[in-house]
Amino acid sequence: MEGVKIMKKIVFFNVPMKDLPETNRMNYGNTGNVKCKYSEKVYFGLTACLHDKINSQDDVKFVFIKTASNNEEKDKISDKNIDKFKSEFETVCNGKYKSVDYDCVECSFSETKEDIEKLYRKLLDKMEQNCQIIADTTFGPRMNLIIIMNALNFAERFFNAEIISILNVKVLFDKNNNPIEGSQELYDVSPFYYLNNLTYSMKAKDGKHALSLLDKFFNI
Repeated sequence: MEGVKIMKKIVFFNVPMKDLPETNRMNYGNTGNVKCKYSEKVYFGLTACLHDKINSQDDVKFVFIKTASNNEEKDKISDKNIDKFKSEFETVCNGKYKSVDYDCVECSFSETKEDIEKLYRKLLDKMEQNCQIIADTTFGPRMNLIIIMNALNFAERFFNAEIISILNVKVLFDKNNNPIEGSQELYDVSPFYYLNNLTYSMKAKDGKHALSLLDKFFNI
């Protein structure tokens, strides 16, 4: 369409390694601090969130971060969850995009220096100039959160990327490992990301002065 800017959105998603039964589907509409308008039940809070963040002029690229477990059954579950995510996204967004591509990177369950560097470099290879980025850090090894945060910082500085949202989904489970209705919430934790950027850009003569500057920022 002439005069309409085509935007490339890259979505990073840590793939869960456990099987997701039908009971895991929940309604995330207007929960947490995300104004999500989608009110149908979904397996993945991210797909509900994307309903409002993807439009018909977007080229969307998903980058699935799959943890290699060295266990054939667990790997099959991860692959099944990727297929489940693709189907759910296409149902939720229902063609509200110009194009969609699916990519995947594998990471090790261990967290050695070499493993961290490899995943970091793999994520950077998926960045594109002037893209917009959405990341979901709900699943996967905890170290992935730190790696993703650093990859986003790199993309923002050197690829002129815009960080739209860093999503974390919260759900409480009962003693039978079933999700508790009403506990589901979507949280955009990108303010934490930008707070980290603020820390690196602040100039202060000592810790006391830095805390004073931080308090002033919080009170804005």
